[in-house]
Amino acid sequence: MRKTTGGRPHRFEPPRLVFGLVALTIALLHVLRATGNADVPLPVLFALLPLGLLCTAAVAMAALTARRARRRAVERGR
Repeated sequence: MRKTTGGRPHRFEPPRLVFGLVALTIALLHVLRATGNADVPLPVLFALLPLGLLCTAAVAMAALTARRARRRAVERGR
């Protein structure tokens, strides 16, 4: 049997969600550009990945801060 955390099969990871959405958006824009349905300049497409990674890092830092604060609040409540 798999080990669970808090009764759930796995922890929710917001950074993974954000990165997945960013990657899907970039892929969709590449497909639209390749088919001629969107006029997105290539430098813009190349700039989206680093910007998406920065957004993912910001979400990861916020999630880590929230988890630490929650853990400290639980420890103080005991």
